[in-house]
Amino acid sequence: MLGASIYLSESEEMNLKIIDILHMRGIKKLFTSLHIPEENPKQTLIGLKKILSKIQLNHMTLTVDVSAGTLEQYGLSKEEATAFFTDLGVTSLRMDYGFSHKEIKQLSDTFEIVLNASTITEETCQSLIEAGLDLTNITVCHNYYPRENTGLDLAFFLRRNQFLKEKGFTIQAFIPGDLKKRGPIYAGLPTLEAHRETDPLLAYLELKEHYLVDEVLIGDIMMTENALDRIVKWEKEGLMILPVQLLSKELPENFYAIHQNRQDVARDVIRSEDSRIVLKTKSIQPSVVKDRPIGTVTLDNDLYGRYKGELQITKRALPTDDKVNVLARIQENSVGLLEYITEGVKFQFMEESE
Repeated sequence: MLGASIYLSESEEMNLKIIDILHMRGIKKLFTSLHIPEENPKQTLIGLKKILSKIQLNHMTLTVDVSAGTLEQYGLSKEEATAFFTDLGVTSLRMDYGFSHKEIKQLSDTFEIVLNASTITEETCQSLIEAGLDLTNITVCHNYYPRENTGLDLAFFLRRNQFLKEKGFTIQAFIPGDLKKRGPIYAGLPTLEAHRETDPLLAYLELKEHYLVDEVLIGDIMMTENALDRIVKWEKEGLMILPVQLLSKELPENFYAIHQNRQDVARDVIRSEDSRIVLKTKSIQPSVVKDRPIGTVTLDNDLYGRYKGELQITKRALPTDDKVNVLARIQENSVGLLEYITEGVKFQFMEESE
């Protein structure tokens, strides 16, 4: 599942626009924080009140990141927290420092509870259980890391998630956006350092498929609608949309159609199942011979006889071949997506905008 972040220091107009964009794509889960150092508490509260009615109207949910220090900033005691957040329409609280497990249990009677994934230990789990909490009803959320080089290590992240999953927690983590980065550093807001410049769809897939993450949140203010659509297409339809750089003006008529990888998966290439059938009656003249590094989109020409019209994507570097025309290349930060085009997976090319 995909969710997104809302930053209350942004204008009301921008946040309402973002909510509409997300709602149109069926994205229901939103996250925000009330204790970001750069934000003014009074302004954030005003912004929160203005957007919550929109969130509720769209049947979306909002998780608010809070700490004991947050309550002090807003002049609230812990006893007043439940009424305060209920009146606002908040449905979920990510509990940071300053709350006892007994207090978390009391809040869990009203709110979905989210805990910091980085701080949970064996002792934490036992204490939560003793306080009356069911770990399978608790979500744990990793942090995002604004400063370059501070995002989590892959091996550590996997070990931590294996531990959390064994305990029964639902796991959340962040991927960066590709449109408007959040200040003051503007270097993206990923959980994993390896994802700082990665295609958002690839980051999403890696979290879900390799690192046991249940719910993926966009850390930055926003990502492009193309990137959002590509993730949603994968979630809802299992369709992999691949951004490409064109290398030829002679594209076959089915280039932008939906292709499907063959069931008998090849070692070296992804093979469009029906391209040869579609282009059977077409003459495909040989073009200038070009290299075929990983991620090259090719089309077998007339010299390949019965293979004429077969569209492929290289999964490893292959030598030049005068029987094979080079059409395009997958964008460099998206090449990792090819790993996920397994037997029967559908894919489609999208010319990457500058």
